[in-house]
Amino acid sequence: MIENTWIGLNARERTIVLEALSGLRKSGRAGANEIDALTIKLVHAEPHPDITIGVHGGQVQWTLRNPFPVRVCDYDGEEEELPDIDERGQRCRMWWEPVDEEKSG
Repeated sequence: MIENTWIGLNARERTIVLEALSGLRKSGRAGANEIDALTIKLVHAEPHPDITIGVHGGQVQWTLRNPFPVRVCDYDGEEEELPDIDERGQRCRMWWEPVDEEKSG
């Protein structure tokens, strides 16, 4: 199974990478099948994951199409009720929404 990784490439960067792969393929220094597979992935890759997060009443209720776990930070509540601390030092309640198997599988 091929794992997906999203990296941001603008049109010019994508062209540079595809041209480099073409040159590498012509040189014979790497397997043509591997280069072709990578080229196909680059040409047809989604530019970013298409994730939907459902919120109701200010609370995350569900996620769809997330190919990786999504961390949710809830800041609603009294400070003593919020057991976690985010990377900015703010108190919150954190949990992970799991991978959407429909999308990733």
